[in-house]
Amino acid sequence: MWMIAVLTSVGLAVGAGLLALISQPDTGLDDLERESANWRQVDAEVLSVLRAGNRTFLLVRFPVGTSLIRNDVRYPLPGPVPYAGQRVPIKYDPVAPARVVFDLHPETRRTPNPAGQSH
Repeated sequence: MWMIAVLTSVGLAVGAGLLALISQPDTGLDDLERESANWRQVDAEVLSVLRAGNRTFLLVRFPVGTSLIRNDVRYPLPGPVPYAGQRVPIKYDPVAPARVVFDLHPETRRTPNPAGQSH
């Protein structure tokens, strides 16, 4: 009889642990945001919007050199979602341009200094 009680309590403990792991949001943005801190910034054109469960993905197109790259990027912001044709700030890995993230901080973009102007 005590064996059944032990197995039941172990089962409940494992179930509670799994439930706690599953219920946590899986953003993965913190690690990727740190990794993408020095990636290139560009404004991409939204081609389409896909909603999958509670996540939204944008199919975007952006220039890299003389090529146009098309890729999906997760849209992490609440509220209205960009529409097709709108431009959105993204960052891409210059070594592997297919690695794309939504630029959460576009206000930190570095603007090139026009020739002839100095501070």
